Amino acid sequence: MKKILFFLTAGFILASCSNSGSKPQSGDQGEPNEIVITNDLENAMGVIPSWHNERTVIAMKEPPAHSGKYACITNDTMEYSYSFSELFKNLNKGLPKMAVVSGWIYTTVASPKQGIVLDIKDNNDLYEWKVYPLDDVLKVPGKWVEFNASFYFSKPLKPEQKVSIFFWNQSKKPIYVDDFKISFIY
Repeated sequence: MKKILFFLTAGFILASCSNSGSKPQSGDQGEPNEIVITNDLENAMGVIPSWHNERTVIAMKEPPAHSGKYACITNDTMEYSYSFSELFKNLNKGLPKMAVVSGWIYTTVASPKQGIVLDIKDNNDLYEWKVYPLDDVLKVPGKWVEFNASFYFSKPLKPEQKVSIFFWNQSKKPIYVDDFKISFIY
């Protein structure tokens, strides 16, 4: 019995020292080199920190959502989508070099004026604002299309700045978005 206890204890100590379950590492800081945030919109009506503008999330009938039951709509009365907003210091100890936004989008008209906005605020003052146009991705109406947008941070960032990511519909025609994925690369 003592031998079994000894081997179990030794195995536990060795397993505790192993790094097989650790997060991806970046440099010498030991911080993750990527933070991934996903939202399929199925729980958007619940209180989810960092996500805002829930009124744009609707139960879909026609067209059906890309996945699940819910998607975000932008149109003539809701120009801005469901959005992600958070302080850099709440994401990670380091500061990202870039953000990649992906997901699925459905348009009711060809080539609408639609883009993904990334803005950074410093004490509620606009520090940086970028838009990634999606007009070229949305050539064919009536089907879900995958999109990817990369934003490189060109200005030095500070941990107390707030980053926000959302869709901006300038065409005023119905456009739906589903299955968000935001990756901050360090």
